[in-house]
Amino acid sequence: MKLRHLAAMFLLTLGAKASLYATDYYVSTRGDDQASGGENRPFRSLGRAIAAARQPGDSVVVRGGLYLPGGTLNLVNPGAGGREITLRAFEGEEAIVDGRNTPDGANLLVVGTHDVSIQGLTVRNAKGNGITVWGPGSRVHRVRVSGNTVHHCQGSGIYAGFNRLDDPVREVVADGNTVHHVVLKNRNPPHASWAFALGTGLSKNVSFRGNTVFQNHGEGIGFYLADGGVAEGNVVHDNFSVNLYLDNATHTQVSRNLAYSTGDKAFFRFDHPAAGIQIANEAYGALSNPSAHNEIVSNILLDNLHAFSYGAYQCGGGLRHTVFAHNTARGATGSLIRIDADEGHVDVRLFNNVFQQTGGVPMTDLRTAPGQIQFANNLWHGGRPQDAARNDGDVYADPLFVGTVDGGDEATGCQLRNQSPARGAGLEAGRLYPDFGGTERSGSKVDLGAWMASPRE
Repeated sequence: MKLRHLAAMFLLTLGAKASLYATDYYVSTRGDDQASGGENRPFRSLGRAIAAARQPGDSVVVRGGLYLPGGTLNLVNPGAGGREITLRAFEGEEAIVDGRNTPDGANLLVVGTHDVSIQGLTVRNAKGNGITVWGPGSRVHRVRVSGNTVHHCQGSGIYAGFNRLDDPVREVVADGNTVHHVVLKNRNPPHASWAFALGTGLSKNVSFRGNTVFQNHGEGIGFYLADGGVAEGNVVHDNFSVNLYLDNATHTQVSRNLAYSTGDKAFFRFDHPAAGIQIANEAYGALSNPSAHNEIVSNILLDNLHAFSYGAYQCGGGLRHTVFAHNTARGATGSLIRIDADEGHVDVRLFNNVFQQTGGVPMTDLRTAPGQIQFANNLWHGGRPQDAARNDGDVYADPLFVGTVDGGDEATGCQLRNQSPARGAGLEAGRLYPDFGGTERSGSKVDLGAWMASPRE
């Protein structure tokens, strides 16, 4: 009995050790699905390699070339905490996953499990979404989509979501991706509904960091029916309707993003560019998560329809527990700030911002009741705001940026010169947010705008 027990323990230990070993499975356009999948004997199809990667830590390494799957590629084998199953391009090679041969409406790559990563691929011509992370959060979580280029898809470029609020998809990170020319199904009127280029819905703790999202026929980056989202360090421009949209979104951190328009009319709506950042509460039947507790800080917003706006259409509900601080907004074809009337506005603070308008367009369009929105210590130039936006701590002067911002995408041009009146003019509000470049704000005097000025001489 003792010997049998020892033998059993040996086999269990051996099995446990074996499960710790990860395998790289290779795919090549010159491979063979009957091969072993090793580096020298790669598989031919992505589907074959994805099916082979079953153990935590396994990787599918895709050699350069064009891959034309006939249907959706589903990643359903889970990794484990700290040991992802990874689908990635071979370093230094462009691996293109093209959806031209898939059925109409088919999403191209779909993650339906946890601890999975997709890295470095070019994903294009999807008949639906390019990359989708979908399912209940109890099953679909800890997913990363990193360093991919996604373009010319009929639906979203990258989307994470589910259809239930009681078990939302969660803990998804999309970072360092480039998404352009997606949501093509909305290219032409009537523009009745459209998707986000990079977005999430019915989700919790989804983060978008360091992505570049441009020239898409839907909102650039979007959160809807989402809690705990992060949009940080993204460059978002020339999208349809809104560059960065919070819709039924709560506890969202929107920071250090550059959102702008170059004036490309191919992406205009109603003859105007997209709004920079907008908050609203659209109607989704019985599903509701009224926007609240959102912080919008240290962003640069250039030449949009509005730099910041709230729309009271459909469900309304107001801006609730909302901070808009340390942003730099220059130029808008409409007012820089537009806030619709809503009885639900409560605890809304706009402070320490730099607002510079151009072209004689009004600075503000506030349709709110007196005292609903709190403004403090903002710099205004190029016009005067409505009385409801004025405060004794305001500055009315040229901010003296270091460079011109013509062309819309020169964030460094919005840095402050040493003699700028925005230096040291801010309200000390307790929490100090990092500036646009990620530098922690410090000192007894707070600078206005997205950039913290260089140390004083």
